Amino acid sequence: VNVGGETHRTVRVEDVGQKEAQLFYISKRVYCLTNRLRTQPTTQVIPSLSQESEASAMDSLSASNGSFTLDLFKKLNESLKGKNIFFSPWSISSALAMTYVGAKGNTATQMAEVLHFKKTTGTGGCLQVTRTSRGRPKKRKMEPEDFKDEDIHSQFQALISLINKPQTSYLLKTANRLYEEQTFQFLSEYIEFVTKYYHAEPQAVNFKKAAEQARKEINSWVESQTEGKIQNLLPKGAVDPNTALVLVNAIYFKGKWEKRFLNENTSENPFRLSKTKTKPVQMMFLKDTFPICYLETMKVKIAELPYVNNDLSMLILLPDDIEDKSTGLEQLERELTYEKLSKWTSAEMMKTTEVELFLPRIKLEESYDLKSTLSSMGMKDAFSQGKADFTGMSEDNDLFLSQVFHKSFVEVNEEGTEAAAASAVVVVVRSSLNSVRFKADHPFLFFIRHNKTKSILFFGRFCSP
Repeated sequence: VNVGGETHRTVRVEDVGQKEAQLFYISKRVYCLTNRLRTQPTTQVIPSLSQESEASAMDSLSASNGSFTLDLFKKLNESLKGKNIFFSPWSISSALAMTYVGAKGNTATQMAEVLHFKKTTGTGGCLQVTRTSRGRPKKRKMEPEDFKDEDIHSQFQALISLINKPQTSYLLKTANRLYEEQTFQFLSEYIEFVTKYYHAEPQAVNFKKAAEQARKEINSWVESQTEGKIQNLLPKGAVDPNTALVLVNAIYFKGKWEKRFLNENTSENPFRLSKTKTKPVQMMFLKDTFPICYLETMKVKIAELPYVNNDLSMLILLPDDIEDKSTGLEQLERELTYEKLSKWTSAEMMKTTEVELFLPRIKLEESYDLKSTLSSMGMKDAFSQGKADFTGMSEDNDLFLSQVFHKSFVEVNEEGTEAAAASAVVVVVRSSLNSVRFKADHPFLFFIRHNKTKSILFFGRFCSP
C-alpha cells in the first residue's frame, strides 16, 4: 500500500495447516517484568483504588473484558463458522489498553466503546504503531486530563498483580513490554504511566536501520515468556523502518485438574463434527462430582472443571445434541451475552452433582491478524493515517496503528491444561438426577476463568480434532 509516497506492506497471518494455525495466543502470555526507566520520573501522583472499591472495580473490568470477549468471538465467527477458535481476551485487551492510554479524541472514544471501557469510570495481541513522518516532537508537560480514566488502569494494575502472584499449584503469568524506535521521542509521561500501571518494561530498538533484527528480538522475548509455546508472533515484514512502537502482551498458564482423569480410562471415540461427519478423538473419562447447570430452554449443559486450589476453572458449554445444520452451537452463539454467561456460571446457578464426564484431549494453536476485525467492530480511526490521534504518546500527530497480531496455544489432557483467550432462558439444575452424563463428543464452547475476579483469560470453541 502506498501511503504518502512510502510503501507499506500489510502482512496477514494465515493458517498454514492445522498445526501452524493453532500456534497461538499469546493469549496465554506471561510475566511481570522489572521496571527500568530511561527518563526521570515526574512528581505527578495518580490515585490508586482504595481497598473498599477494589472488588467493585475488578467486577467492572471483568464485565468490560467479558463483553469484549463475546463481541470479538462473534466477529471472528463471521469468517470462521464451523472452525476452531481460541484466543486470550485478556492479552488483547491489555495490549489495546496500553495503546488507549495515549489515544485522544474520537480515536479514544472508539477504542473505549469497542473495549467496553465506557461501562466503567475509566478506559493482546501485539500492536504496531507506525509513524508517517520523521519529525521529533517537543517535550511538553502532560495535563491531568491526558491520563483519563485512571480507574480502569488501576484495575489492570491490580489484576496483573493478582495473576502474577506466586503459586505452587499452577503456573500463571502475564507480561507487557514496549519496543520503541530509539530515535523517536515519545512523551516520557506516557512511558512512565504504562510502566507503572502495566508493568511494561520499555526497550529501545533500531527499527529504522535494523528492523529484521528488532523483529527477531521481539519474537525471542515472546517465546521465552510463553515457555516456547508462542513462536514467530511477528511474521517477516511486520515491522519496517517506519515502525515507531510495538506493544506486546504475553500470558501463559499451566494448571493441573483438581480431579485428574486417569490415562487408562482414555480411549478412541468418534467426535461428531456435524450430523453426518465424524473424526476420531482420544476421549478422556471421569466419574466424579462437578458443578453443573442446565439451560432447559436452550438445551445446553454447563460444567465447571476446577484446577488445583480452585483459583481457576475451565467451563464448558455443551449443547444436548447437534440440532441445526452445522455445529449445534448456532442458537447459543447468537444469543450469548456476558450478562447471561455471568449469570449461568454463577455459584447460585451451578450445583455440584455426580457427573459422568467425557472430554476430548485438546490441542489448539491459532493465529489472528486482528486489524480488520477490530476496525469492523468500530475501532476505525486508530488504523487510519490522518485520522488516528495518539498525541498522548507523542506531541506530533503522526502515529497510527498498522497491525494487531495475536497467537494462542492451549493443550488439555488428563493432567490438566496448558495455555499460552434477548430471549428468556429458563435455568434448571438437574439436582433430582442421581448422575448427569456430560459427553463432549460434539462441538462446544469453553473458557478459562480467574475465579476470584471472574475474569475470562482464554475463550474458545472446539469444533474439530
